[in-house]
Amino acid sequence: MVNICRVNKLYVLKMQKIYQKQSGFSLTETLIAMSILVAIAFMGYLFIFKAIRGTTYESEQETAIKNARRGLEIMIKEIRGANNSERGDYPLATIENDNFIYYSDIDDDDKMEKVRYYLNGTMLEKVITEPGLANDYSTPGATSTIARFVNNQEVAIFTYFDNDYIETAEIDKVRLINLKLKMNVTPERAPMDYYVETDVHLRNLKDNL
Repeated sequence: MVNICRVNKLYVLKMQKIYQKQSGFSLTETLIAMSILVAIAFMGYLFIFKAIRGTTYESEQETAIKNARRGLEIMIKEIRGANNSERGDYPLATIENDNFIYYSDIDDDDKMEKVRYYLNGTMLEKVITEPGLANDYSTPGATSTIARFVNNQEVAIFTYFDNDYIETAEIDKVRLINLKLKMNVTPERAPMDYYVETDVHLRNLKDNL
């Protein structure tokens, strides 16, 4: 009986040692487990970061497009009414791909203002110059921004056409202007350009009047 008890006691002690040995982690196992956890946490961070950045980009892009559309609506109304200046200058003064100057009564004061649209970096800006007392448009102009995040680069903002819808560079033949804005908030990160485009007929320069 004594021998049996002793054997049982030795067996229990042996099993306890085996259990203790199996239930612990070696240094190598601990490092591997930590590496796996760090990798999982890092991948989770990247996923969340990309998701937030994507959502932010979409929101900013949508706002930029909405503002660009609103700006083009104003431009259509003002350009459509291009007319001779207060001193008799031709309605159109400069026709370039990213620089357009004309005369129009944009504030309904029965006076023709000189209006310039031009690309300044990634901003489409507008300068309004009142005729002044001498009607020479020498007073300082007021500048405002029509659209931000314009990414036209080699794409023309203004394209000019004659009465037959043939592109022209002759200022006295221009009857229609195509306006095109290529919008992208972050072109270096997300090359997803969105075009906002429209045509403007110059009602005071029609050949069939």
